Amino acid sequence: MAYARDTAAVAATGGPVLVLASNGRRIAARLVDTMIASIFACLGFMAAAAASDGAALVILVPVGFAAGGLLYFLPLVHWWGTTVGKRLFGLRVVRLWSDGTLPPSWRDTFIREFDRAAFMSFPGLNLLVGAILLAQMLKDRGTYHQSKYDRAARTVVVRWPA
Repeated sequence: MAYARDTAAVAATGGPVLVLASNGRRIAARLVDTMIASIFACLGFMAAAAASDGAALVILVPVGFAAGGLLYFLPLVHWWGTTVGKRLFGLRVVRLWSDGTLPPSWRDTFIREFDRAAFMSFPGLNLLVGAILLAQMLKDRGTYHQSKYDRAARTVVVRWPA
């Protein structure tokens, strides 16, 4: 399977080509996903706060935030290759060098989403982490528009449907 940067390149090849996601679509999808993941994180926080006393609250609250964020990202990306934000902007995560029909494995999904899901769920910290990820994404895109998380998980974000 070939990858192209835009639809003009798709027409030029004549074969099936997956169009790589643009920075703008990826950023917009990430903003939507961060808002939704924050809701899940707050639910995790409330569950942790309700189940603990004062001393355990210090440990369980961060765990609740992280678990809420992970419960949003991991199943959606593994089962369907997309999240709500990615779906709204016509994006999908696929395995690198696949035909685009297989979403990432559980292992690849965990590698790709863990630190973002865990840290993007903390109110306040998500702004700092988001700014760092944005700077990294704009600086270091590579041949396949991949972030360092995509490279580690052997995935690529494509327009869907192409």
